[in-house]
Amino acid sequence: MPVNYYPINLNLKNKECLVIGAGRVAERKVRRLLECGAQVSVIAPLVTPRLKTLAGKKKITFKKRRVNLRDLNGAYLVISAASDRKINSTVSSYCRRKGILINVVDSPKECSFILPSVLKRGNLVIAISTDGISPALSKKIRQDLGRRFGAEYAKLLRIMAKLRPEALKKIKNPGLRKAFFK
Repeated sequence: MPVNYYPINLNLKNKECLVIGAGRVAERKVRRLLECGAQVSVIAPLVTPRLKTLAGKKKITFKKRRVNLRDLNGAYLVISAASDRKINSTVSSYCRRKGILINVVDSPKECSFILPSVLKRGNLVIAISTDGISPALSKKIRQDLGRRFGAEYAKLLRIMAKLRPEALKKIKNPGLRKAFFK
């Protein structure tokens, strides 16, 4: 039976986030974490050229070796994308015992959270999830929504960010204010 997940947006700015593994999936996770302002460390026996470049630019910390459980201490959030299922399971068990947020890619049952498919247009964020049942369907829906919500929504939100504080100050009547924002 699927888990009924609670949708939430996390503030990861300056939070210690650890990614285990260095393949293409791990690269995508690292990129998204960096976009959120997280402090990202990656541990893997092999390094991809992109991750090596990020480490060289001091955007991430990279340790070229296998993970050990001590590496998890102090992490706020862990994404385990190792190709070895046993490593992912061990990491998941440890994180759950210690209360560390854990996502094991491709194994929702080992996760304390799952990652939705995300459409982002500036400050507009649309997260699509099937509760881990069908990531392919989530991706398809995201692509469909991407055609509906274009770059103009990012521009609209930039304008609203400037107008909203003024409108809240100047339009005292809640009904008029609601009509203005619609």
